[in-house]
Amino acid sequence: MLSVSVDPAHRAAGHAERLLTEVRQRAARHAPRGVIIPVRPTRKPLYPLIPIDEYAAWKRPDGRCFDPWLRTHLELGARRLGIARASLVIRQPVSRWAEFLGHPLPGPGDHPLPGALVPLRVSADGHGTYTEPNVWVHHPAGPGAP
Repeated sequence: MLSVSVDPAHRAAGHAERLLTEVRQRAARHAPRGVIIPVRPTRKPLYPLIPIDEYAAWKRPDGRCFDPWLRTHLELGARRLGIARASLVIRQPVSRWAEFLGHPLPGPGDHPLPGALVPLRVSADGHGTYTEPNVWVHHPAGPGAP
């Protein structure tokens, strides 16, 4: 398992694309069937109430994918495989979430989390669960791969 992140201060400088190109090149050499990548859409935190499948289907006026990171994958030749609705699940007592957020969570329901793709769901049992979705894509190897 590999996770690639670019510090916010260095985004929009092409680093993520270079890392992705390197992954694709290595897959072409060592993974004859290509590589499957779970993509965390970068603009999804601006739309946490929109279901991931709807968000992933959004298009720009020019017909290209709305989300920049997902668009990068698709324009490099990846094929969208599907949605993983629970790619990351974090369940903690509400007191831990309140400490993290710096404010109380006084009752059950959905609560916004800064930078999260979906709201935090607080249940009546005193726990909060963050269930992050993502979009899985397949980058093929072989002819046409970089």
